[in-house]
Amino acid sequence: MPMRTPLAWLNTIQNKKRTATAVGGICFAVLLIFMQAGFLGAARLNSSLTYRQLDFNLMIVSRGYLMLTRSESIDIYRVIQARSVPGVASVEGLLLEGGRWSNQVSNSSESCFIFGLRPGGHYFLDPALNDSIGLLNERQTVLVDRLARSSYGPWHTGGPAIVNRQELSIRGDYALGMGLLADGSVITSLDTYLRLYGIPQLREYQFGLVRTAPGADVNAVATALREALPRDVLVLTKPDLIEREENYFVNVKPVGVMFQVGMFVAFLVGAVILYQILSSEIANRLREFATLKAMGYTERYIYAVGIRQGLIFSLMGYFPSLILSFGLYRLLRALSSFPVYMDLTRALFVLGLTLAMCAIAAVFALGKIKRADPADLF
Repeated sequence: MPMRTPLAWLNTIQNKKRTATAVGGICFAVLLIFMQAGFLGAARLNSSLTYRQLDFNLMIVSRGYLMLTRSESIDIYRVIQARSVPGVASVEGLLLEGGRWSNQVSNSSESCFIFGLRPGGHYFLDPALNDSIGLLNERQTVLVDRLARSSYGPWHTGGPAIVNRQELSIRGDYALGMGLLADGSVITSLDTYLRLYGIPQLREYQFGLVRTAPGADVNAVATALREALPRDVLVLTKPDLIEREENYFVNVKPVGVMFQVGMFVAFLVGAVILYQILSSEIANRLREFATLKAMGYTERYIYAVGIRQGLIFSLMGYFPSLILSFGLYRLLRALSSFPVYMDLTRALFVLGLTLAMCAIAAVFALGKIKRADPADLF
């Protein structure tokens, strides 16, 4: 009959110094997983940050669309045609292109996304930001993202800004943030945007933002738009667009792939550390396991002791790592404004990886138990 003594626990705490060292190694590996998972989640959220702040139900994009920063233009008439489709309340054309911001102190040039919007138009969920666009009625005026990186240098409302080597007057600011996509962004009127890029006449938009009428079925309106518009454009719902953007950024762009590889490497490091710990424990206790076999305990029971010990080590490393990751996430947000947050899904996901790490290490380490031969005791 199996003993009721918590053998796995007692084996774990018998040598407290060795246990502390082992738990420290596992904690380090699990913390690496938490950080890589946090970076990956932040990169995913970051890639769709702009779309989440725009106010639309459907978006008209080019058939060659890949992501926000890699999209071909659509003909201006697609926006005009969409306005006549039943269920459509409004359609706003949006211009968006990468540009350069000049730091007037260091004379350096920083990456900058330039939005070209119609003053008086409704583009964002934030009413204050929509009202600010009305300040751009005058030519060569601009709003600046106050979440732009410090490399933009000092600037202030009423002062000058050098964008694409042209001097603009700053009329106000807003909070948007471009994250990994660019150092910052600015908003101009359609007219100023055309001047910044030397475009003689407005013929194309990058996107068409569609707001459906109150009570209208979004999917039904999307179907009607797809039937009404030529095949050179796509009509995507906001959730579909966000999912598409995030998947592209995480699974195709180097940054997302790098974080996934980092998480996999951290998982392997943790599995190797745990294997070494369990392997050492089993090697040191072969005579004890042989004694249990001589007393009539089955290999299955002895295997269970080793698995429980691996599980104990894993959990002892997981919970301190969880607490540390909360602090590190908060520190990263404070230092870089990178949207790294802990949520229940991520905590459970890393817990699952930790348990999988335990299972893999145990499978390889427990093979040594077969070497525990009762005959060696005599």
